Amino acid sequence: MKKLLLALVFLSSVLGAKSLEQIYLDNGLEAVRDAIENNLQSKKHWQEILKGKELKYGYYPAPTFITVVDKTSKKLELLHYENDKLESRFSKKNIITGLMGDKLKEGDLKTPVGAYHITRHFKPSDQYYGPAAFSLSYPDLYDSLRKRDGGGIWIHGLPFDGDRIDAEKTRGCVAFDNDELVKYENIIGDKGGVVLINEEGIKEATNEQIAAIFAELFAWKHAWSVSDIKKYLAFYDKDFIRFDGQRYKAFAEMKTSIFNKKESKFINFSKFRIIPYPSVEKGSFFKVIFHEKYLTSSYKFEGEKTLFVRLDGDKMKILVEQ
Repeated sequence: MKKLLLALVFLSSVLGAKSLEQIYLDNGLEAVRDAIENNLQSKKHWQEILKGKELKYGYYPAPTFITVVDKTSKKLELLHYENDKLESRFSKKNIITGLMGDKLKEGDLKTPVGAYHITRHFKPSDQYYGPAAFSLSYPDLYDSLRKRDGGGIWIHGLPFDGDRIDAEKTRGCVAFDNDELVKYENIIGDKGGVVLINEEGIKEATNEQIAAIFAELFAWKHAWSVSDIKKYLAFYDKDFIRFDGQRYKAFAEMKTSIFNKKESKFINFSKFRIIPYPSVEKGSFFKVIFHEKYLTSSYKFEGEKTLFVRLDGDKMKILVEQ
């Protein structure tokens, strides 16, 4: 309740001369809701909220470990994100990564480029991988729908028997000295986190980009809520693919049929994670994860929603939705 009151006070201060209380007195509760909805669709509003926050590696609702890998400079850095601040906790130069280029298929020996999650921390059964390993979530949905395959991408150590390994021998994994790996392990443990793997230099997000995505998410939500099919579909790229493989044309026809029913909807978004998604392609890409509540008279959903989006200026284009 305290957070809600603070949010309302903040909204009152940025909505202009009229406070929420005055809007309520003049026009009722519906007008207050509309004023807040309009504000949430404003990039300027979100820029004010995000001012001073360190968001170059993403926006997270809870403390998060972020591992940043640069395949060109052969550097790994572990940072901790908490209370909108980033703290560097570990760094290692001269790491070993797979071959350059985006990973396309099993056996191409390339380290994938993208934003992944640590799925498991374990002790390898084979001495070749050193004292510890961390498996990554490659291929993710975005990879799979673009026909990227393969797997078994880890962060791990070096062989205990002293054998040298090079880019080809990592088979796409990220590896470095065992003593340093133990230091990394002692910090991150089983806490997991995000791993950003870059090809040529670190691609960082800006607060302006994160603000634009927040505003676009709420504009997309509003179009969805009021069944404005034209505005809703404008958020989707023409090369859009849904999690089940459905392409844009079939998706648009399905949504048009649903929106034509003009059902009353309740839609709520919360617990946002907005993660810059490194890519070898030109453009600014992001992985957006949030909790969604969706309710109509005929359908109910509550759970995690994931979007892979491209930001064109201030406009969000949805590439993949799950």
